[in-house]
Amino acid sequence: RDIMRDNALVNFSGLEGHSMPIDLNIEHLIKFLKQFFAAKGIYSTWDRLGDISATVSLLQDVKKQVGRALGIAYSGLTHASPDSSASVWKVANKINELMLHQFNSERTDNDVVRPVTDTLITGEKKMKASTLATFNRKVHNMLAGEHFEQEEDEIPRPSFDLNGSVDDE
Repeated sequence: RDIMRDNALVNFSGLEGHSMPIDLNIEHLIKFLKQFFAAKGIYSTWDRLGDISATVSLLQDVKKQVGRALGIAYSGLTHASPDSSASVWKVANKINELMLHQFNSERTDNDVVRPVTDTLITGEKKMKASTLATFNRKVHNMLAGEHFEQEEDEIPRPSFDLNGSVDDE
């Protein structure tokens, strides 16, 4: 008879004042499902999502147990912004100690560092070297069907080393 009133709020923690609307609880579960679903990336399937959704409570328990075992378990009842100033100062002091913010040609492993092109300065120079009238003329000629020379990009392509090794160029 009072099914709507009896099920409007749920309190899974059992703590006073920690009840939430049932639809908000489902939103939390959807967030949890999205995290597990996204962990598989492009290889996820709808079948996998169905399998995960059937085991949400089990997966949450496993997640909590692993967190406790690693010493990173959630332990707060209310949110407080962490004070990271000690960590920031530790990093800043180490940077000053090693003088990382200053150029040093004698630094260890400096032989693997390559100079990079400042794309803002290079782009600004290139833009100032070419006038708007020249650009407009080239676009007009191209639209009219006239032959145009394809420009070669003078800025080198960025090379990303995801393996941590140095490639010879």
